[in-house]
Amino acid sequence: MATKASQKARTMQALLHALQDELLESGRLTVEAIAQRASVNKALLYRYFGGLDGLVIAFASSEEFMPSAATVLKQCGDGWLKLKPRERLLRCVQVYIHLLAARPATIQLLQRMPMFSDEILAALSVGRSREIEQIREAIGPHTPTIHFDGEMAFYLLISGACSLLGNRHNKWYNCPQQLEELAIRINNTLSALFLPVSSK
Repeated sequence: MATKASQKARTMQALLHALQDELLESGRLTVEAIAQRASVNKALLYRYFGGLDGLVIAFASSEEFMPSAATVLKQCGDGWLKLKPRERLLRCVQVYIHLLAARPATIQLLQRMPMFSDEILAALSVGRSREIEQIREAIGPHTPTIHFDGEMAFYLLISGACSLLGNRHNKWYNCPQQLEELAIRINNTLSALFLPVSSK
């Protein structure tokens, strides 16, 4: 019994990993391609996940999909909450971008949202909102003293970062970019926008 359970767990994990690999290399997701990459019979994908939609939903519900709030806030540093509001938001977004860059399959999945069913979109929304809401609460509510809506800024910046990281290139020059290099460029740009160089 334990052997069958272990084999099932290994097969399910292999299919989830194969899905992530396909997201990075294939234009169109298919049950056949994912099963072949996982070296399993495609019938097992239907048995364990109910089909392609179920597999995508399982990935969107896993800890591998989005950075956890705990991880983001920990990497923001011990003195993060003592920073000024703009600096606090900037630091949080910078950390989030680097964590997203380490999840290229997540970025590709978010890029393909218009192609998915309502059921998958609902699962993706839960996966994104679950952790982002905790981060938003840690940043704090919008107040007139910071002269911008921190919540909206966070969502807009993360959406833009996902788009840039997903495309992996600078559209002006059409030059391929490594994810880590692109993440650094995004961070530097955000720093200039949020914390402009002093004119002194």
